[in-house]
Amino acid sequence: MVWNPLAQTLVVYRDIKANPRYYWMAASACWGGMLFGWDSGLIGGILDRPAFKHAFGLSDNPKAYADIKGWIASVLHAGCFFGAMSAAFISERFGRKGALMIAAFWFHLGSLLQTTSASGSQSSSSALTQLYIGRAIGGYGVGMVSVVVPTYVSESSPRHIRGRLTGMYQLFIVIGIALSFWVNYGMLVAETDADINNDKIWRIPFALQHIPGLLLVITMIPEKESPRWLGEKGRWEDAKAVIARLARKPIDDPDVVNEADDIKADLEKNVKLSFSEQFRQATSSGRMFYRCSIPAIMMFWQQWTGVNSMNYYSPTIFGELGMKGSKPGLLGTGIYGIVKIVMTLLVLSLGMEQYGRKALLVWGGVGQSLPMFYIAGYRHIRQDSPKVDGASYVAILMIYLYVTFYSFGWSVAPWPAMSESVPNQLRALTMAIGLMSNWLFNFTITKLTPILLSKIRWGTYLLFACTTMSAVLWAVFFFPETGGYAIEDIHQLWSGNILKQSMNDNKYLFQSYNNRAQGAVNTNDTEHQARPNMHEKTDRDSTSKSSDDRIEKVHA
Repeated sequence: MVWNPLAQTLVVYRDIKANPRYYWMAASACWGGMLFGWDSGLIGGILDRPAFKHAFGLSDNPKAYADIKGWIASVLHAGCFFGAMSAAFISERFGRKGALMIAAFWFHLGSLLQTTSASGSQSSSSALTQLYIGRAIGGYGVGMVSVVVPTYVSESSPRHIRGRLTGMYQLFIVIGIALSFWVNYGMLVAETDADINNDKIWRIPFALQHIPGLLLVITMIPEKESPRWLGEKGRWEDAKAVIARLARKPIDDPDVVNEADDIKADLEKNVKLSFSEQFRQATSSGRMFYRCSIPAIMMFWQQWTGVNSMNYYSPTIFGELGMKGSKPGLLGTGIYGIVKIVMTLLVLSLGMEQYGRKALLVWGGVGQSLPMFYIAGYRHIRQDSPKVDGASYVAILMIYLYVTFYSFGWSVAPWPAMSESVPNQLRALTMAIGLMSNWLFNFTITKLTPILLSKIRWGTYLLFACTTMSAVLWAVFFFPETGGYAIEDIHQLWSGNILKQSMNDNKYLFQSYNNRAQGAVNTNDTEHQARPNMHEKTDRDSTSKSSDDRIEKVHA
């Protein structure tokens, strides 16, 4: 596998220059990712502030407070679960853009309730109840966004950069996490923990949540609906206008017309289904059920790598590894956030479209699990409070290696992979179920982590190391490479023996499939080059963009 980062960086730069509206569209929608990222990062730094505990009358007993911490952090995910559940219906009824605006409303309402809790003469029990309600309502908006953003971006993007654009959702999540880490650190430096009545130290970070929510609304106002959703509603002229606007081409340009024809042919072949009909079709056979379960499976594995335990409780974890005191713990957490941003940018720019989804999942997972095994061994040997020495520095380094490989693999790769894998006519339902899985296990892990760290301690890291290796084995044996195909062609991967197809695609673990964004760089080599005659019979969901150079179907 030849890796030339300079050449690939130039390709990405020229691609952004050639397709600015696609990237701006994706960035506008992906502000939604920062809603979750900001909350994930800020709550871990707030929970241990004495002023926060005092304002809400929380116990100083470590075991009792571990339980309360779990509930405060995880109640957001309960709201996210129901937001993801309702996203399919709302986005089908009001459109992808309309659903994002509705989600933003609920997020702002929840943020307002969190920011204004424990105000005036409000009792501590009433304040805690308001905090729970605010986090659940805000979570409802976040859960809705988590379904709609990948769907909207995927449906609006050309195949040669679809993975990169969809993966930007994860980039905005990690930017939100890092920013909130540094806001917490800055507030601690500016305000200190000396005055337990100083509510600025936790109230200001809650208030700043509104910024990414406002940016989502403001940047999405000029954006248009997904062309596929417009096509479903019979608004073909509007759909072509959106495609033409994003591609910066005339509405009668052959590429624009062909793209609209692809969508139309696919929609005509797959008649609009009610949700009950979608569910019946998704469970019509074992192969179809497995294909439709890919989003839920991927979100299950992503959460069981343990990354959100690190996001929410990283100050506590850094403290366990020897970084004692509030400032060192938050500083270590802030650096952790910067590492995530840098690695996610590198992977989106230089790895996603060059080496595919499968290689990132496998090698990222292997690299992610090994640091967890080391930390588990380190904490097992040093059951008591660890001293600061060479071994503890290595353990802290392992945390940074862990997040490096997470950013390389299970951070960004699942988002395009799961959106691509499912049938077009079932995408809204299957993505909603997938994100419900995400929030269900996010809730479970966030609630359990402080309890696990308190009770089994080193076993927590061993658990996440083992589950991550299990995710790697699943990707090796049961997940074919989905990158580089026209979205209408991916069904061919799942029509034969999935195990054989997955094993055949393992060659991409060691070589690039060369899905460079060539179409954006060379106007004579667009994504529609070598497309079939519109009247020829093809083995695809619909007559669509050619993916023959990537399809290597393995029959049973």
